Amino acid sequence: MKKILIVLSCLLGLLKATNLYAENIRMEEIVVTATRTEIQKAEIPASVTVISEKEIHERGVSTISDILQDVSGLDVTQQGGPGKITSTFIRGAESRHTLVLIDGVRVNSPTLGGFDFSDLTVDNIERIEVIRGPLSTLYGSDALGGVIQIFTKKGKISTGAVSFEGGSYGTSKEAVSAEVKKDLYDLSLTASRTDTHGFSAFKSGSERDGYENTSISLRLGRKMYGGRTDLTTRLIQSKTELDGCKFDPDTFSSYECDNPAYEQERRMAIIGLLYSSQFNPSWEQRLSASVTSEHLINRDIDPNGVNSRIDTTINNINWQHNITSDENSRLSIGYEWQGQNGENMGNFSKAFSNHAIYLQEQKKLGTSAQVLAGVRWDDSAIYESALTYRLGMTYLPVEIVKWYAQYGTGFKGPTLNDLFWAGAGNPDLDPEKSKGWEIGIEEMFSDNLSLSVAYYENFFKDLIQWAPIDPSDPFSLWQPQNIARAESRGIETNMVWNISTLLRLEGNYTYNDTEDKDTHSYLLRRPLNKYALFLHLNPEGRWTVTTNFFHTGKRVESDGTDLPAYSKVDIISRYRISSTTEIYGRIENLFDEEYEETKGYGTAGFSTYGGVRMTF
Repeated sequence: MKKILIVLSCLLGLLKATNLYAENIRMEEIVVTATRTEIQKAEIPASVTVISEKEIHERGVSTISDILQDVSGLDVTQQGGPGKITSTFIRGAESRHTLVLIDGVRVNSPTLGGFDFSDLTVDNIERIEVIRGPLSTLYGSDALGGVIQIFTKKGKISTGAVSFEGGSYGTSKEAVSAEVKKDLYDLSLTASRTDTHGFSAFKSGSERDGYENTSISLRLGRKMYGGRTDLTTRLIQSKTELDGCKFDPDTFSSYECDNPAYEQERRMAIIGLLYSSQFNPSWEQRLSASVTSEHLINRDIDPNGVNSRIDTTINNINWQHNITSDENSRLSIGYEWQGQNGENMGNFSKAFSNHAIYLQEQKKLGTSAQVLAGVRWDDSAIYESALTYRLGMTYLPVEIVKWYAQYGTGFKGPTLNDLFWAGAGNPDLDPEKSKGWEIGIEEMFSDNLSLSVAYYENFFKDLIQWAPIDPSDPFSLWQPQNIARAESRGIETNMVWNISTLLRLEGNYTYNDTEDKDTHSYLLRRPLNKYALFLHLNPEGRWTVTTNFFHTGKRVESDGTDLPAYSKVDIISRYRISSTTEIYGRIENLFDEEYEETKGYGTAGFSTYGGVRMTF
């Protein structure tokens, strides 16, 4: 703890000292997720990362998880290559503690709790907002550790595009998109298809585990009845080959874990409708309704294998009013209803609902400070009700320097698996709980250089773990129980330096010290140190080169062993042949680093990809 505070003090001192030559710059970027209203980033009392469409384009990646891997304070793990289970961890919290929204639509699984990013591509994405810290005051369950919201594009001009890509592991991708902009309505539509032969999901395996993904994304907006209506739809259908182990019922042992006959099919449909309008200049309402459904099938053709099917649905209605009493105060009042249904073949078929009301006040104090206070009450039909709150403050001594601090509480309700799993569910579980605080500073030293530093602490209790009901009985039934406690504390730093018109350098570093309070060990798969560097070259107007360097420190696995640290370098180059045609090439894992994100699962070696994109 003392070491962390010393490092933080030095970094903050450096920021303060360097401001001697700062120019008059405003932090005017607009963020929605942090307060559920449009607000300038300079006024948000929290650590926020906004990833723009331009940045996604520069990184040259295909999936959202590849982009998130580079974000400070956020860890991403994948179990064996394209299409395999992909989880996120914010500041030491569990993956089920991160709420994921797509245009405001909840997509976390009612049965597993978290969201699997494996099938979510970057197609038709306008920007991504990552908010770190408890946000249950605005979003209820699932937002215990933070929120990731993905926004699809609005039609801005009438245009279209097609793209083709091919590369290593027999990979191919085709995509077509269109945008339309008229007086009263706008539309964006993208359809894409990805195929790859892949590599073995089991690290020591030899056969390839392929992957197929078809995705369609639509956003339609129309001005009507004194307001605006937006319809969002995203459809995903995928199939991935996995490695499973055959089971011998006579010896109760597994064998041939490089099983080529194990596959998973996933169908996901996301539909959201939002209507917003102004009753008068100081009173705005937003009424939204959404449905998320997921159909998951696991198949194993081995006679002794297990076939499973999971069907889930999330229905959500939210009605929010934003009242501005004067230019210095905004009050948000909202009601949210959520209904979740889940069927796990052979285990349970259950449904439940949750009602919530929330209140948030944002108030400016003079010209330099703003305070935020919020409270929310969630009343669930199947677990204990929860009251959460949040307090925060920002202070801008000058227009280019932002100090902020916040304290908040969060909760995560038990999943349907936890409560109702056949023969082992525990209907008496309480929600998992957290409290956390952070302080930070963001500063722009000139038009060309900006730095930020944040220090945080989080405390988790009543965490759900599967454990024997009677620890003294070796044959005791195992059941989920509220028995675990954990803590995390650390530092996050971010830097952007426009060295010249031809060269830009970006970087971030995360020190994340986690502890399981029962075992006194680090939490699983959370590295103590992580950092990334991005070098963007634009030697002339048509040609760009981006080099990405990413390092992850050693992590603890479930069996108590350490996964070694690793570093990886990727390079992408783009060249505009004309105003309508662009070609690009990408090298991933340039130095063919051998590493594991999750123990026992394979990762890609040196690989190359290339493609062309044409607009019209």
